[in-house]
This record gives sequence, C-alpha cells and structure tokens, in this order.
Amino acid sequence: MATVQFIPFAPGRRPVDETRQPGLGASDAVAFVGTPCRLLLAVGGAAGRELEVTVDGVPRDVTPAVFAPDGTLREVALDEDRTYVLALTDLAPSCPFATQFSRRVTVGAGFAGGPRAEIALDVYDPRRFGSLYQRIVERLIKPDTERQDPKLSHGYHPWYPPLTISRDIAELYTRALIRNRLAHPAWLVRVGVNVEFLTALGIIEGVDPGLLEPEERAAFERDDAFEQFRRRINPGAWRKLWEAEREIVLEGRPRAGPVCAHNVPAKRRATVAFLRRHYDDLQQAMALAGPNPHSAQETLQRVFRDAERAVLRQTPDAFPELASLPPEVSDFVLWRRRGQLRLGRVPGSLPKVLGEQDGLFASYSDQYRASLNQAAAWARKRGLIDYTGEEAVPRGVSLLEAHVNQPSRVAVLQRRDGYDVERLEVGAELPSGYEPPLRVLSELLARTTPFNLLRPDEVDALARAARPLSFGPLERIIVQGEEGDSLYAVVEGAIEILVRGEDGVDVHLGRRDTATVLGEMSLLTGEPRSATVRAVDGALVYEISRRQLEPILERRPELVDALRAAMEERLKLQEKQLQPGGLLRRFRRQSRVVTET
Repeated sequence: MATVQFIPFAPGRRPVDETRQPGLGASDAVAFVGTPCRLLLAVGGAAGRELEVTVDGVPRDVTPAVFAPDGTLREVALDEDRTYVLALTDLAPSCPFATQFSRRVTVGAGFAGGPRAEIALDVYDPRRFGSLYQRIVERLIKPDTERQDPKLSHGYHPWYPPLTISRDIAELYTRALIRNRLAHPAWLVRVGVNVEFLTALGIIEGVDPGLLEPEERAAFERDDAFEQFRRRINPGAWRKLWEAEREIVLEGRPRAGPVCAHNVPAKRRATVAFLRRHYDDLQQAMALAGPNPHSAQETLQRVFRDAERAVLRQTPDAFPELASLPPEVSDFVLWRRRGQLRLGRVPGSLPKVLGEQDGLFASYSDQYRASLNQAAAWARKRGLIDYTGEEAVPRGVSLLEAHVNQPSRVAVLQRRDGYDVERLEVGAELPSGYEPPLRVLSELLARTTPFNLLRPDEVDALARAARPLSFGPLERIIVQGEEGDSLYAVVEGAIEILVRGEDGVDVHLGRRDTATVLGEMSLLTGEPRSATVRAVDGALVYEISRRQLEPILERRPELVDALRAAMEERLKLQEKQLQPGGLLRRFRRQSRVVTET
C-alpha cells in the first residue's frame, strides 16, 4: 500500500540536513517569493508511480528530487521507499499591501486514486519588507524637509535616521531569512512584518493618512485581516512625537555643514524617542506572531545585532553632518561612552553641545537593546516566549560592545551570523567546501560514557551521521522544559548549565569546556530537558538523534546501563546545588521503564 506524508518543520532543522543526517531534516517553515521552498515528503510503496503535486488545488509540474552528497538537488524517479524533496518556486508571485505582504497556500502531494498529503505554507514577498518605511521617507520626510528649507537634503531631518535604519534592519533580517540561518524563520518574519505594519500605519494615521492609496485605505478600514492592526496602532502617540521632534536645527553655531551642529543631538534625541515609541509596537508584534518558546531569545539577539549593523552601515547617509567635522570630532560623536572619553581631548565646541551624553552608536545600541528586553519581558509574562538569564538580549551579544571593549569577539559574532569575520559589514558565507572535524567528534565520543563501549567503526559511523550546529555567544543549545529526542556533543567552545527553580530564578550550575556530551537523559527517558545549556563565547556542537542511536542501543543494552549510571552521578551533583527534589527518583523510574521495554 502506498503511503505519503510531508515531514513538518521542526525548529532548528532544515531540509538540507537530510543529506548527511537522515531523520534530522524538516520542511521549510515558510516560503519566499523568488526563492525555492523545499518540502520533505516521505513516500512508501510507490515505486514506478507518478506523483501528483498541487498548489491550492492547481496541478503543478514538480519532479521529486533527493539531495546529492554536496547538498545540491538531483531529480529522480520514485524508485524506493525514502524521503524525497519537492522544490517549489513562484508559489505566490503577488503579495501586496492588502495581504500584508503574504499569502497562505496549500501544497498537496499524492497518487491518483491513492493517499494524499497536504501542508500549509505562508508565502512572503521579501522585496516589500521595509517598503512602508521607505514610503514615509519619500512622501513625508522629503516634503517636510523641503518646507523647512528647500535647499536642504532630507538626510538632515530628525526622523530620517530611525526610518532609514528601520528599513535597513528589514533588509538585513531578510538576508538572514533567505540564507535560512535561523532556528525559527517563520516567527521572525511574522514579528518583522507585524512591527512594520504597526509602526508605519501608526505614523500614517497619526501624521498623514493620505500616504495610503485608495485601495490600501479600503483594505485597512474594512478587511478583517487588518482588524488586529486597527485595534493596536496608536496614531496619537506618533502624532505627538512627530510634532515634538521634526524641526531641523538650521540656525546657530557651531556649524556642521548647512545646519547647526545642534542638529546632531536633535536627531539622536528623535531616534531614541522613536525607539521608545517603537517598543510598544514591538511587543504587540510579538503578541500577533504567536508563541515561540524554542528560539525567541536567539532570534532577538540576531535582530539586535542586525540593528547595530544597520546603524554602522547607514551612519554616513543618516548623519551627513559628520562629513563636515574633523575626524576626531566625528569619532567622538559616534563612539563616545560617558565616563570613557574626557571632553578636553576633542577640540572645538561640539563636545560642549553633546554634554555628558553617549555617542550615536552607544545611544542607539543601549536604547534598542532596552526596547527588545522590555518587549521580551512583557512577552514572557504572557507565555509567548522564554529566555535564560535576567535579560533576553544581554550586553555580551552586542557587536558594538565587542568592537569597543573586546575586539576578538567581533569575529565570533560575525561568523555566527554568517558575515565576514573581519568587518562589521555584510560579507561572504562560510566556505562551501568546509568539512566538519569528524575525527575530533569520533575521539570525543570514544572517550565518553557510554560510547566508550562501542567499537571504533561504530563510533565513526555515529560521528558521520551527526548534524553539525554552530552557536554564538550566550545562545542556548538545550532549553529546560522542552521535549528532546537528541543528544549533543560539544567539540569546540565552552558551555554553561543553568537550572530554573520554582521561584523562576536561573541558578548557574557551572561551566564545562570542550569535550562534553549533553542531553542524554531526555533522549533515554523521554523526560523534558532538566536544565538549560548555552554557549559561553560560541560553540560547535554535533546533534545525534534517537533515530540514529536506537539501532545501537538495541544491539548494546549495556549502553543503557552505562548511561543510567553516568546520569545518576550527574544528578546527584546537580541536586546538591538545588533544593532536594524528585528529579533523581523520576529519572530512575523512567530509565527502568526504558530498559524493561
């Protein structure tokens, strides 16, 4: 009998993972216009039959494929029971404003007169991300600049920096989505689109409703899809901010090109005020995006670093005043931290204009990080996300902080995000020919309980099947309370272990350096993860799934006994650091069930 089933998306897993790690792949979470979407389809008993694929009920000519060893797709016939790849493009060529830049489509697959499977996808048009911010610049900021001074570039307008930076953030996170470097891309794209609509519509309704075209106005005011935005926007707050922070400082001294140098702190003040107002929209965007307990913290950290990159990329355009200042003064304006740079070191009167305030980079970084942390705390109270530690986005994940205080960390953060390791700009991907250090992994497994009981050939086979994962500073590898069917071997980098008590406080249980195996207990017992594990300064980790390990456990029951003994020792040590509880007893009970069955 023929069978057909789509393999759903699983956070942290990608279709290409099926190449070397069968069972560790997952279908794409969302689809993007102009980029192939890859869906995994498990097929059985269908040799020689022709697969029928539909998109919203319309037949689509799609040939099943498999991944070649180099990760490319190779079209094949349905000649065996296995997992195939359906690569689909142009799922929704038009995603206009009225559909919030997205459309939901249903992909079906099956055989004539036989079983069929379906999967729903949200298709987004990334070419439109940031376009509402750009519209406000073109049709609000430019005309308002001309009204204040017809000869002046709109780059001097106080609202230009936050809008152009917001637009650039959208471009950067779009690159992250297309490159598929995120554990849960669907959540980020929902948050990003929601916050753009909330902020842009709030500004438009509060300042100039005419920025919406007639058909857009009709959709916004009447369509049910926009009801959630109509309820959540705050036009009055944006109007108040516009009236307070839109004036360009044209007259006075010292000069910074065609404007007064006081325009620089005025633009900084407007940017910080914009971000404070933006915080309310961000938390509402997270509420609309839905729960993400798995990877919200790491996603917010990535968004924060992209915001910092946007500031660095857009500073010459957003602050043209700096081009007319001496280099030492420009550096002062950009990089100054209160208490770290004395005013007397910089000539001229501009330091007096700035007073005891932080520079542009520090102001933006601090305020945006504060906004993200406030929104994250709001979302965690409502069960929408979870994170480890006191802050979702700690200072240690900041590119700007690393650049100023610990330059060696810049390369780690850049590499983690898929950028050039030498510069704080968008760069190249990691080399395509990169080979994982399987010998190191084999050696680690061979000296770790219970894998030290395996033959060398068994260890090598397990290492080849493992899936490599890269984690950045303070990113979580395992999250307490989540279900788990994998274990992890750390081959590079240090990790730290935290356990959240009943009072909600994370207790630090120590640090382990390279050559550590994690997560065995959940894999063996089926119990949720008992602790959170995160990288310290970055880590290279290999994941081994239950599916890969089960054949070995069935042949070697002594592995279960060795694993149970190691876990009991670890739990005894852990419970010394926590309140006495039933964790060890629960593990013993669950492991007995596993060994008896």
